[in-house]
Amino acid sequence: MTRVASLDENLPPRTQHCLKVAREYWSERDPDKTKRVSLGVLKDHLLYTSDCDALPNLLVTRLLQEADKNQDGYLNYEEYLSFAEAAGKETRGRERLTNTALAVLPRFERTVKKRTYLQEFRCCPPPLFMITAALVEIGVFVYYASVMDEPVTENGPTPIKSPLIYNPFRRYEAWRYVSYTLIHSGYVHLTTNLIMQTFLGVLLELVHGWWRVGVIYLSGVLAGSLSQSLASPRAYLAGASGGVFAMSYAHVGNLLMNWSEMQYRWFQLVFTLFVTITDLSVALYDSFWAPNPSNTGHMAHLGGGLAGVLVGINLLRNLEKKRWERCCWWVALLLFLMCLVSAVLLNIFLPVPDFFPYGQK
Repeated sequence: MTRVASLDENLPPRTQHCLKVAREYWSERDPDKTKRVSLGVLKDHLLYTSDCDALPNLLVTRLLQEADKNQDGYLNYEEYLSFAEAAGKETRGRERLTNTALAVLPRFERTVKKRTYLQEFRCCPPPLFMITAALVEIGVFVYYASVMDEPVTENGPTPIKSPLIYNPFRRYEAWRYVSYTLIHSGYVHLTTNLIMQTFLGVLLELVHGWWRVGVIYLSGVLAGSLSQSLASPRAYLAGASGGVFAMSYAHVGNLLMNWSEMQYRWFQLVFTLFVTITDLSVALYDSFWAPNPSNTGHMAHLGGGLAGVLVGINLLRNLEKKRWERCCWWVALLLFLMCLVSAVLLNIFLPVPDFFPYGQK
């Protein structure tokens, strides 16, 4: 029992509960701690009993997925302790995050898959992409607010002559199809987009990483401008709405591919449906019945949202790949590529005279 004593001494104080649970569990079944116990019995004990609630989530997932190295369905006390060492590496912040999430998860729904999904949430590194995007957008807004000789209001000013805004008369400057996301018309426009994209994007970035979220966001921005240029060929375009709606609708792809593993699936589904129905209703009213239609780029919203769903299905982590999900992955990839290539070609070669404006403006 020398190894047991040394482990007990070396574990950090916050993981002593791991040993306490182990001793109590084995003492009831094997006081000498020399026999193996069924992994199936241990699984029920770890997932569904209250005395295991304080165990680090990392320990629980690793015990149930990796500890049985010889795949015989049993676990001994020494194997348990070796995994308890790994649990001691978890930070206090990680334990608070997982315990908070588990507190609102019904005990009968605490499966290994859901605990694994929860373990994917990461605060280190922090969600730098969405934070950086927000800071850059604020910086650009402050810059133009300082150089333009106009007061800043809730709806203006809009830097029409900026090399970043999407200008339909200068469509050959291809970067404008993406850079327009940095330009905003007034502080209300900026604030609304920042709140939405940060809230929705950070949730995804904590689980799926900055580069996946970055690709989804930029795909929504590009799809939004390509769609809007076809629907309103003479309209200027500014704002991060394409990326915002990509972030929002990417949650649909995440729900589709990870439904059974997610803790807050119904909340996310209701929230996404609310955003979808609200925006569609506003778009229809603004386009057909409003006495004074706004300058909102509704097609940019639609294009960004569609890109968010399709690219989200392809890029967001899928914890358990089923056969139908693989088919869904390929369908989403092909559909996105077809839409993207078609939109690009139409923006370049649309054979309709005078459809797109020409000249310098």
